[in-house]
Amino acid sequence: MRQKNKLTNEELFHFCEQFSILLHSGISCAEGLELMLDDSRTQRGKDFFQLLLTDFEQNGSFSQTLKNSGYFPESMISYIDIGEETGCLDEVLKSLSEHYDQEIEISENIRSAITYPLIMLAMMGTVIIILLVNVFQQVFRQMGLEMNHFSNGLLNAGNVISRYSAVLLILILIITAGFSALFFTEKGRFYLRRLSGRLPCIKDIPISADYARLTQAIAMGIHSGLDHVVTLEMAQKLLSHPNIREKAEKAQKLLEDGVIFEDALSESGLFEGLNARLITVGLRTGTADEVMSKLAIRYREMALTITGNILSIAEPSIVIIFSLLVGLVLLSVMMPLLGILSEIVM
Repeated sequence: MRQKNKLTNEELFHFCEQFSILLHSGISCAEGLELMLDDSRTQRGKDFFQLLLTDFEQNGSFSQTLKNSGYFPESMISYIDIGEETGCLDEVLKSLSEHYDQEIEISENIRSAITYPLIMLAMMGTVIIILLVNVFQQVFRQMGLEMNHFSNGLLNAGNVISRYSAVLLILILIITAGFSALFFTEKGRFYLRRLSGRLPCIKDIPISADYARLTQAIAMGIHSGLDHVVTLEMAQKLLSHPNIREKAEKAQKLLEDGVIFEDALSESGLFEGLNARLITVGLRTGTADEVMSKLAIRYREMALTITGNILSIAEPSIVIIFSLLVGLVLLSVMMPLLGILSEIVM
């Protein structure tokens, strides 16, 4: 497989949205790629769609074409493979467009929540360093006062930062690049998901995201009449959380042993409580695909809600902590001066 830079979430969103519309209107994959090739206005876009079209004409598999290109993430390719197997490729692409739209929303929320406190930190740090190095130090010297240990420590730190500002700037750029790679690349998000699964505050986010993928895949399998064992087997490719994958494998083995679908899902621990009962009712009434689709929407909204709640708490908390630190620094420097002024007044 050719190694390429993966498409961004914005590019994946537009690709899935446009292609789902084309397929839903009755246009074939080859015709859709030709239309998108003709509609491309840049040479990069034309080369990209020509690559996909040529490969698709050779192998006839849309998922294999995307995999061979090297531009698309493995999770998306697994979804596309399920869509081809179930005959629901247009629905899969529509679901993927909604997924990447939500990924963009989450990324923007995280970016805005982090950017504002970092800008405040940089501005307050710059002001404090200028005050310590260029203002308060001169005032204390002219008045013949000595700074306390805390103020001296801050002053020394300010002098070091001022002296090695170029090195500090390079370190800040490296840290920024590291955070960008962590949040905005496929490999970075993979490690972030593994890390988040171990943190008590945010471990529910990857779990909800995995269940959204799982229920959506099951819904597509039921809707197309695909065998339940095959549906669960293909859905496991979308899962990143080890506990959920283990439960899905257990449910698949129960199915292979002759256990009915709803019992396999509940006995494996894959679904419990109200959700398990809803799935059972859906399977018995012939509306299981609708139930699973609604559960997928609920799990996606749950992940967004948890993310929003964490950001709503984190952003003001960071601002409060930075403000308290700035106040502490200023007080440590101003208290000796206030003492001298009070003696002069008296």
